[in-house]
Amino acid sequence: MQNLPLILKPGKIKNTILLLISIGFVSMGISLLEKNLWIAVLNIVFFGFCLVIFLINMIPGSAYLKIDERGIEMKNLFRITFIPWQAVSGFKTKSIFINKMVTFTIDKKLLENSKMKGKTGAFPDTYGMSAKNLANLLNYYKAKFDDGLYYK
Repeated sequence: MQNLPLILKPGKIKNTILLLISIGFVSMGISLLEKNLWIAVLNIVFFGFCLVIFLINMIPGSAYLKIDERGIEMKNLFRITFIPWQAVSGFKTKSIFINKMVTFTIDKKLLENSKMKGKTGAFPDTYGMSAKNLANLLNYYKAKFDDGLYYK
């Protein structure tokens, strides 16, 4: 496989498309200001917020998925979350509406000894890969490093 740490960045095409859609809806909201103020303001506020989020995601270093021997480090909107390999029991894909995501299940032993409420999680992006390929890559590295006996 690749040298570690492996850093995956979100796909720019998806963010660009969502950015353009948000711009379109904000401009549509501006054109509706005289006709229906309530709907126009809601449209501008919601899609304006989406526009800001997608712009932030375009900034280099604001979002990535880093894979190394210790686990996975996920950065989204400048917030970093670390997930050790031992905390996850596996990765799989799940379709939600038309979006295919990579989900993970928190190990039951960890849930018993912590205050965590959820037993599953998902990645916000597939980082330029298909969901299936990302899940396979993460499962490969989990199998390789989960025992803690990795030697370079």
